[in-house]
Amino acid sequence: MGRLLVGTLVVITAIVFGIWALYLEPKLTLFSPEKRLHHFAHMENVFPSRTIKTGSNQQEWAVALQDVAAAYHFEGAQRDRDEFLTRTNTTSLLVIKDGMIVHEEYRHGYDQNSRATSFSVAKSVVATLMQIARQEGKIDSFDDPVVKYLPAMAESGFAHASLEHVLNMSSGIAFSEIYEDESADSYKIFERLFLQFQPLKSVTASYGSQNVPGTQFEYASINTQLLAQVLMAVYGTSLSDLVETKLWQPLGMSSDAVWNTDIYGTELGFMALNATPRDFARFGLMISQLGRVGSAQIIDAKWIDQIRTAPEPYLQRRQIYDTWGYHHQWWLPDGNTQDFVAIGIWGQMIYIHPEQQLVIVKTGADPDFHDHEVEAIALFRAIGDGLEVE
Repeated sequence: MGRLLVGTLVVITAIVFGIWALYLEPKLTLFSPEKRLHHFAHMENVFPSRTIKTGSNQQEWAVALQDVAAAYHFEGAQRDRDEFLTRTNTTSLLVIKDGMIVHEEYRHGYDQNSRATSFSVAKSVVATLMQIARQEGKIDSFDDPVVKYLPAMAESGFAHASLEHVLNMSSGIAFSEIYEDESADSYKIFERLFLQFQPLKSVTASYGSQNVPGTQFEYASINTQLLAQVLMAVYGTSLSDLVETKLWQPLGMSSDAVWNTDIYGTELGFMALNATPRDFARFGLMISQLGRVGSAQIIDAKWIDQIRTAPEPYLQRRQIYDTWGYHHQWWLPDGNTQDFVAIGIWGQMIYIHPEQQLVIVKTGADPDFHDHEVEAIALFRAIGDGLEVE
């Protein structure tokens, strides 16, 4: 009997260890050089997820392929587009002009049907949902305090912040986001969620404050998570359901998407909306058309126009990292143009220039993404200017 018991315990231990290893492996290797290209296209195998379904009115893209800028200028030198895409481990590049795909290429095994992860591009989607909530009267004003919608935040670092502060990464929350530092909160949050099994909602409420709200920009992903939780509270449903009913189906997306969650089913609102590049482009197209899809006005055009002019001096172009501005979870690149962009780490971007009716989607697995974001804008602008000339 003793040997049988020991044998049984050994088998059970081996099974438990095997299950634990299978659970941990994709999370621990998410950014591994030999695994990240695969993981970024299959994030539903890395973290739990919810599915976002397409509707019955799926829209086909008009395709009119043409030459786009093969060269661009950056830092006083002429650069080559193909070399840049290779150097930045780009997995897709789509150029949309006047509602049509004029350039489309995929690399590293990706294709038209591949899902790509968004990382912080998802933040701009959450901000768009916040505007929809305001339009529909679910939110009275972005000047409202956070605690009006989430009373549980009264003891957190969000206690004195308004929704506007949170939208502009100026809530003052004490959350460190330093990608090169594994002790930063942007790393530790995943340990708390997936090793310690803490619910995302309680994690969001656990951070204190470090600055007076509305006084300075401090990029912190937990701000966007707070916005996601406001949306779930005012609508009484999941973030994925909101995307499905408010954006995915009205915009006529062609493929299902998935949004990663904690182990309790709460979406990681600050990242990990996973969709095909063509569907990311359709979201960008709606924004570039100032909120209009066909005869339907999905988003108030005034809000989209206001994104491009940050109201506070510390948020305006060239005030953040000497190059950028920021407003309502969108980045404002340096220059006199009125373009703007959603950006995610590892090379994810949705670039929008409404006056040129230009949308560019880039996905990738670039470990040097910070060094290449400004250069990507130079390429995108050269593409847009070349198409305007034609």
